Amino acid sequence: MAEKKWSSILLAFGCLAFITWFTPDLAGLKPAGKASLAIAVFAIIIWVTQAVDDALSGLIIVFLLASMKATDITGAFSGYANTALWLIVIGFIMAGCMEKSGLSKRIALLLVNSAGGSATKVYWAVALVMAVMSFLVPSITARTLLMLPIILGIGQAFDARQGQSNIMKALLFIVAMSGTMMSIGILTAHVGNPITAGLIQAATQKTISWSDWLRIGAPPAFTLAFISVYVIRLMWPPEINNLGKGQEFVQRELAALGRLRKQEIYTLLVFSITLILWATDSLHKVNVVIVGMLAVILLLWPGSGIMNWKEAQQKVPWNVFILYGAGLSMGTALVSSGAAKWLAGTLLSPIAFMGHAAQMIILIWLATGLQVFFTGGGPKTTALTPIVIAHAVTIGADPLVFALILGMNMQHQYLLPVSNMPNAVAMGTSHITPGELMKTGAVMSLLAAFFMSLMVLTYWKWLGLVH
Repeated sequence: MAEKKWSSILLAFGCLAFITWFTPDLAGLKPAGKASLAIAVFAIIIWVTQAVDDALSGLIIVFLLASMKATDITGAFSGYANTALWLIVIGFIMAGCMEKSGLSKRIALLLVNSAGGSATKVYWAVALVMAVMSFLVPSITARTLLMLPIILGIGQAFDARQGQSNIMKALLFIVAMSGTMMSIGILTAHVGNPITAGLIQAATQKTISWSDWLRIGAPPAFTLAFISVYVIRLMWPPEINNLGKGQEFVQRELAALGRLRKQEIYTLLVFSITLILWATDSLHKVNVVIVGMLAVILLLWPGSGIMNWKEAQQKVPWNVFILYGAGLSMGTALVSSGAAKWLAGTLLSPIAFMGHAAQMIILIWLATGLQVFFTGGGPKTTALTPIVIAHAVTIGADPLVFALILGMNMQHQYLLPVSNMPNAVAMGTSHITPGELMKTGAVMSLLAAFFMSLMVLTYWKWLGLVH
């Protein structure tokens, strides 16, 4: 193991030991709360530094929660019983089936082809692809990987020089950054969203429906995303007006797919039914996870399904499952032990006298700034949401509203290659330099924080969420 990772592990365990055994008793913080706080600091250091594998960090956290009596053994494993965690598994299996059937590639190629070879129109076509795929492919990483070969193929067709084509840079930024913004508006489109819903459910016993999340999050998310496409177009204007052979590449790929196949029709049918049931869950009251489970059963059904379980299990990042299950358990322990309430009162007391809208705006900017410390919106959501919930309770606000709005803003991770998996994928193409990613990511971060702050004062206030 590299020396840097050993140093991070020693730092994490050192902080764990110091908080547990060497800090004095703090007013309002019980022993279980101190243990929870120590484990949370340990987890953040491990996550930020990536000192150990995600799955191993999850196992360590569960072990520490139980052994240090931050919670009982049932509480240490409670995250794995949270329905939100299973929505992640459902999402990745559905994404895998969409990919294997070929339907997602066909939809992507059809929409890109609609641009008619115009470079500027291709920018918007790719954005539209990402918007459509946000509903059909429940993983921003999967959507990015789906679009990557299409974008690279277009670049090869018009002889884009590696690292020198604005068109390639812009398309990759649209997929990675605008696509992430779109994910904010759909419960099933980003791994962090079910985590937010799960933490809210654990703390308030209230369930966020798929349709409620869409109503609250989709208009701001998609508006922001399409504004970002315009900004990216200004930052990276196309060097040529017409893609020429790039359009021919897309048409050849479409021709190679042939007519709509039986598997694609079946997949489209299952996804359409699933989306209709998700969108109307506030009417029929069937939990979004139950609907998702039905979709997975139909997609894996022997004979008519798209793939078998052996294939499906390879599509699920079980390291993410273990990590976020542990994170949900830790979040619940922070709340039940009183540590989150103590943290909120200590760290956020300077803003407690302000109006709720002003506090939300400050927290949005804080969450956006903290992206430099986290390798993804999921870990950031897991670490910070319990504190936000406790703060809302302390100031007499609705914790569901505070956690939901702040949870949506945890996904702003655009600045660094390690901030977001799509960023890393885009960097891996060699069409983008770290400096270019940081410059564009900084603009996107400022745009996102400013726009979402405006939503607090307008759209979310009109919905009656902000007072």
